[in-house]
Amino acid sequence: MNWFKFLFAAALSIIFVVSTLTALFGAGRVVNAVLETYVLEVENCRYKAAPRPIETEEPIERNEEPEETCSIDYNQAKRNIANGTGMFLVAAPLAWFMYGRTRKMIGEVSDSDKS
Repeated sequence: MNWFKFLFAAALSIIFVVSTLTALFGAGRVVNAVLETYVLEVENCRYKAAPRPIETEEPIERNEEPEETCSIDYNQAKRNIANGTGMFLVAAPLAWFMYGRTRKMIGEVSDSDKS
């Protein structure tokens, strides 16, 4: 029975590590989005191609370069903040719960080995 408790504690500790890393990456995404968009105001540049004409028999020469538009993408920042916050809000309580359960299980396993 001790092996079962040990394997179960190992599984809980793996879940704890994974949920902790997920919470950290979620918080990192939020910090990255806030810094990139609202603090450093990084602009995203896109090239807008010139419209293509309907095919005609006359040859059309185009020497136009595509138009470049640069702006701060607030919608993408909001999306990144929402995704990171969601990851953090789900993973952080799970990590906290698994931390307590893992410590309890490892304590029970080590106490039973001493007896």
